[in-house]
Amino acid sequence: MSALVVLCAVVFFYGLGRLPFLGPDEPRYAQVAREMLATGDWVTPRLGGIVWFEKPALTYWLSGIGYALFGENEFGARAGIAFVACVGVLLLYGFGRRRGGAGIGFGMAAVLATCGIWPGFARGATFDLPLSVAMELALLAFFLWDEERERPRGDRWFYLFAFGLGLGLLAKGLVGLVLPAAIIGPYLLLTGGWRRLPRLRLLLLGGVVLLGTAAVWYGPVIAINGWAFIREFFIGHHFERYLTNKYRHPQPVYFFPVVVLAGSFPWTVHLIAELARSLRLGRTLIADRLRLFALLWLLVPIVFFSFSGSKLPGYILPVFPAVALLIGGGLRTMRSWVGLTTGALIALTGIAALLVGSRELGVSGPEVRTVATLIIVTALVYLGTLLLWGMAGAARFLPAAVAMLVVAVSHLLFPALARRESIKPLAILASQAAQPGERLVFFVNHDHGINFYATGLPLRDTKSELVTLVSPDEIRLLAAGSRSRSLLVLSRRRWVDGLLRADQLRAEALGEHPLGARCSPDCDWVLLRASSR
Repeated sequence: MSALVVLCAVVFFYGLGRLPFLGPDEPRYAQVAREMLATGDWVTPRLGGIVWFEKPALTYWLSGIGYALFGENEFGARAGIAFVACVGVLLLYGFGRRRGGAGIGFGMAAVLATCGIWPGFARGATFDLPLSVAMELALLAFFLWDEERERPRGDRWFYLFAFGLGLGLLAKGLVGLVLPAAIIGPYLLLTGGWRRLPRLRLLLLGGVVLLGTAAVWYGPVIAINGWAFIREFFIGHHFERYLTNKYRHPQPVYFFPVVVLAGSFPWTVHLIAELARSLRLGRTLIADRLRLFALLWLLVPIVFFSFSGSKLPGYILPVFPAVALLIGGGLRTMRSWVGLTTGALIALTGIAALLVGSRELGVSGPEVRTVATLIIVTALVYLGTLLLWGMAGAARFLPAAVAMLVVAVSHLLFPALARRESIKPLAILASQAAQPGERLVFFVNHDHGINFYATGLPLRDTKSELVTLVSPDEIRLLAAGSRSRSLLVLSRRRWVDGLLRADQLRAEALGEHPLGARCSPDCDWVLLRASSR
């Protein structure tokens, strides 16, 4: 247990604040949480002071607590999510220990902690990991209730199941209810579970627990905001997101199987072996209820989201506790070819990083070569451990190796990733350079990092989207009509010459932010001040 806590501390928390907020979502969510803390309004989410109903409140609350404990910074925003990731690992340990002993529990938990995608999302202030742990709690509790319903106090698992469903609603909305139901339904049908449905009284009490948990936020937010919340949150960000490409995240139908295999690294070969073993079981698979349950937990979300009009890697994160259940449960009986293939896969990953890492990551040669060398050495030590102590020794070594690589990556690669992925330095410069009443707009492209690092500076539309102009004339007219008679402009370098040469527009560069080796200089961000002549 103590080894598991140390593993979680390193993999989830080490260097947690080294990276600035990344991508379009994390800076926005972090800022919404900061505004909740500042205003004391923990019900209605706001971005830049404008009501913003994209997601439920649980992640905002976690980040707000982190701010209160650790300050309004990257570590504070992410600490609550990292803690929830630890809870997910410990839940799996407790379940595995109850089912097969401490060794089985540790194996399952260690696999989950070191499946590449799990620590990746544990280190971001987003909603996918809280949803995944809420679903994990609900599904594990349901399975235990189904197995122990006739025992004294067996019904406590059903109440915990209902509580997990309520947390899922608070974490990411209706998907926290739909996915568990879509997994449990086929499981009950295949195992004759319709004979084991809960009694009416238990079902009603469970419903009270579920609704009471969800009503902590949904009750007041609907009471305060009414139809505006229902239209934006449920219709816009549930049904339209699933049924259409309104939010512009199209991917091919095979996207999520690829994400699951890649996200399981370095346990990918173990997962393939367990899936093959399940196929060999054929009809006898029904008798192995835990394996069947884990397979449905893995496959149903893949099928469900593969038909979605919008696809992002985080959507499939809830399947990874099932991945860990399958792999961790079979570690003791895994064939040696799985270990040999795993070692080869890790070595090939290191070689690929050595050959193309600098170009793909925009990181200078020495840092990438060091990390790539560590990966190759990890593969060699893993294979040596496999030959000396077999699969059991190799399986114990791999989580420690992942923790070591996390430490190395945080020191060697995070600075370059921060430079490439974040405009934090220019956002801070813009805040310092802004004259009284002066606002900021983007030209042609925009970057959501401004939402946290210079929140009040950019102009926004009625939905708090960043104002992004596409012609010098638009900038000139907006600057002429502003109180300060000028605007700050953030633009990619490729568009800057057009602004500097535009008629009747005076523009001067105030600073720039080079993105690194992966991007040509034309992609670098430039901060300008623009006014009409």
